[in-house]
Amino acid sequence: MTWGNSFNVCSVESCEEPIRSKGLCRIHYQRMYVQGRTERVKQSREGNCSVEGCDLPIKGRRFCSKHFQLFKRYGVPEKLNKNKRSHPLYHLWFERKTNSLLCEAWLDFDTFMAAILPKPEGYYFLLQIDGSKPFGPDNFRWQENLKRKKDETNKEWWDRKRKARIAANPAMESQRNIKRQYDLSPEEHEEKLKNSNYVCEICKNSETTFDGRTGSLRKLSVDHCHNSKKLRGMLCNRCNTTLGKVNDEIELLQKMIDYLKKHGE
Repeated sequence: MTWGNSFNVCSVESCEEPIRSKGLCRIHYQRMYVQGRTERVKQSREGNCSVEGCDLPIKGRRFCSKHFQLFKRYGVPEKLNKNKRSHPLYHLWFERKTNSLLCEAWLDFDTFMAAILPKPEGYYFLLQIDGSKPFGPDNFRWQENLKRKKDETNKEWWDRKRKARIAANPAMESQRNIKRQYDLSPEEHEEKLKNSNYVCEICKNSETTFDGRTGSLRKLSVDHCHNSKKLRGMLCNRCNTTLGKVNDEIELLQKMIDYLKKHGE
């Protein structure tokens, strides 16, 4: 396609018809809309409509005449219920469907809505847990979109954002602390847990204490020497705290053992 010399006639070369829209006359505009180009293309009647279950011949854009008209009207080759389109979350579903971000089951609007509701009150948006996978029953969460309050100080604002981040993803905050304190990546930390068989290397028991901030069971602690900073094994909170309180003093620990033996009877 080349441009003509006049702004009043169709921009297709050798066409002198008046412009209808976007620099094209009625015929060339229709061809561009239907076929994606202004040249005349003989419609092939080979093949059927791409909509599942429809055996009618193709009219345009891989759809039969019926589904092509629906596509032009709604943007999808299906008639939408007015109640669905007026739903406040319809745009959320339609946008993700159009961008191929939904799992197969969630291509149905009713199935999608049944899975994501109820939506929390306030400013929340739908987020993928794993960005490499489509939205689905096991790959979504409502994430709060925090708004800064009018009279909130910088310290109060950042503190509230930090708490919201911890509440939304406790594991991420824990991994961040482990990386900062012990220079261990999530993979290296998991390897140390695996090597300890996920039990304390002193008492051979699993962790039983809960994190007061998140309400979840703690993971085993990374034990290290406070002087050399050398990493040691994985300990439960009780054993790790005990070693810390005696400052790793072997003689003091032995005196405790002797004391218990003396008064053990």
